Amino acid sequence: MLVSILTAEITILAMGYYDNLTAMAVPTLTAAGFALSWKRRRHRNLVIKMLLSILVILAAVMFMRRLITSFYDTRLPLIELLLWLQVLHSFDLPARKDLKFSLASGLTLVAAGAVLSTGMFYIVGLVLFSITAVVALIYFHLSEQSIRTENIPHVRPLYVISYATIVWIVCMIVTVPLLLMMPQNTQAKVRSMPLSGLQKFLGDFSGDVVNPGYSQNGGNPFDNPPQFNANSYYGFNSYMDLRSRGNLSDDVILKVRTDGYNYYRGMVFDRYNGEGWEISSDITRDIKADEPPFELDMPGYPVPATKMTVQSFYVEGDLPNIIFATWKPVSLYFPVNHIKVDKFSSIRSPYPLTDGTVYSVVSEKPDYSAGLLRRFPRTNDVQTDEEYTALPALSEMDRIAGLTHGITDQYDNRYDKVIAIERYLKENYTYDLGVAPQTEEMDAVAYFLFEEKAGYCEHFSSSMAVMARSIGIPARVVTGYSGGDYNPFTGLWEIRQSDAHAWVEVYFGGGGWAPFDPTPGFEVPGSANQDQGNWVAGRIMSYLGSALGSGPAGSAISAVGNAAGAGVSFTRSLPLGMMGAVALALISLAAGARALIGRLTLGKRRRRALLESFSPEYLDETVLADYFRLAEKLHEKGLTRRADETLRAFSGRVSVYLNATEFGLLSEMVEKKRYGEAPMPAQARSYAGKLADSVLEKLKIRDSGIPTKPS
Repeated sequence: MLVSILTAEITILAMGYYDNLTAMAVPTLTAAGFALSWKRRRHRNLVIKMLLSILVILAAVMFMRRLITSFYDTRLPLIELLLWLQVLHSFDLPARKDLKFSLASGLTLVAAGAVLSTGMFYIVGLVLFSITAVVALIYFHLSEQSIRTENIPHVRPLYVISYATIVWIVCMIVTVPLLLMMPQNTQAKVRSMPLSGLQKFLGDFSGDVVNPGYSQNGGNPFDNPPQFNANSYYGFNSYMDLRSRGNLSDDVILKVRTDGYNYYRGMVFDRYNGEGWEISSDITRDIKADEPPFELDMPGYPVPATKMTVQSFYVEGDLPNIIFATWKPVSLYFPVNHIKVDKFSSIRSPYPLTDGTVYSVVSEKPDYSAGLLRRFPRTNDVQTDEEYTALPALSEMDRIAGLTHGITDQYDNRYDKVIAIERYLKENYTYDLGVAPQTEEMDAVAYFLFEEKAGYCEHFSSSMAVMARSIGIPARVVTGYSGGDYNPFTGLWEIRQSDAHAWVEVYFGGGGWAPFDPTPGFEVPGSANQDQGNWVAGRIMSYLGSALGSGPAGSAISAVGNAAGAGVSFTRSLPLGMMGAVALALISLAAGARALIGRLTLGKRRRRALLESFSPEYLDETVLADYFRLAEKLHEKGLTRRADETLRAFSGRVSVYLNATEFGLLSEMVEKKRYGEAPMPAQARSYAGKLADSVLEKLKIRDSGIPTKPS
């Protein structure tokens, strides 16, 4: 029992949400409380109960204080209250019902851990708790049995642990397949707004992008060799150099609890110079709030929202001072009192984001449907700034414009022209992270379009933006993170450094800026091909295959997942009547198997039931063994000694049934053997065997229907 409770507490405390003092005090005091309760289990403990009552009130007061400061995320103070109530309750466990309450409380803690968990350690805690809880329940059963029979069982701990392990494995065999076949809803509403401890920032800050992974040398960055850091994306700077090459690491940098696959917008670039992109304006506006949230007003996006979504971000490493969010953010719960927003609605923190930073965002997703965007821009819409159509005065721009006109001139609206450019890039160019550095002195987009014809997402997005600008359509490049991989064990989307991504925003006048993604294999979230299926096994296989990479193990798991997914899809496609018939057949088969197993094990179960009504010593002495052999036969006829029945009463009932006295004589010998001190002579043991044989013979005669004579 104690091990179960400690496992539940440590599973919560190991997540790092509470201070070190709490992490040490809770399990230590719980163990001390159990020891004290055992030692004083036969006392009334009035003084202890009074002190515990005062401490419960104090815990409630502390909970209310924590609740005031954690109004937007009440989970942590609630679970902390539950932890301390568990500690206090451990000092007063006078009865078995109190132990059961403690076990139920531990189960509640483990369930709460599922809400707080952002890592795989929780699964270890869950497995350990379930195993120790099964052991505790078995001991509960043995204890209650001893009360009913007034007999304290002597059961070896190793036997209990072995039996508990078997029970746990059987439960897993039954429940895990059912769990894997269940649908997993990733569209669950995120109602709490987690954020880490608030840091007050005094004074002002520039609002410039600060990326710890790259040096700020000053001057024109394109005059220097391109930089690359595998642990930091080069698109999170005040410029993006298209000459950069290299593969980002697969380390998880963000974990996000949200309602589905999203893009997380970080930065916007509007000035193209032939080698890369820059931010043309360093103007920012201040937004301050003494406490969360920051209410964000993002101008220039008049289209109606189709859906509100909440994202909770858990930072797992060092990031720039960029606050990532699904577009369009309306409320920000961030652990500072001062942020800045630039001209392009990108959000900056005073500090770079570090491991352990937690923040939440409420976003309203605009309507980017084709039907709406085809109606824009209208003649009276506000025109955007000229820098969104500006291009460098390079000879290659005419060639790019000619290519673009050939792709788009057949369409009469902006949306279809943009879709044509996006489709052209997806179908005619290769997404390749292994391309060599540019070898010719020419425009970077022209080199990609006409020479290399393969490249990174930055090359695809840059090409689309430049092509759109070449025919007068305002466009810009956006960098951030794609949605990552969904972890079905934690319910979080895991974003890796290699998920850093670039896409395009195109201006539609009154329709605002709409996102497009020309990179092959990527789609703007919301399209049908982002659906990964919602059954648990498919998500687990997909996650494991992605985690193991493209090697043999990952390919094998992915293949199994695909095959299982096809099986589930086929099952779901079957008519309801056929599925009902199959289910009925399986139920009938299971019932028949159970009946057959029951028939095959009937003798063994009868013998076990009979053993429970006799002491083990009946198998050790000849007279007692003869008596037990006879009792087995009587048990088959429905004559079993009841738990509250004496040997003499039982023998009287059997003698009436057989119309014979032999069983009564044998019972008298058994009583002398059990309660007498003198050893039984050999003649008596021989006589006992003859009595047992005589009774067995009369049982056969009774079964044949021949009347028996009294003896």
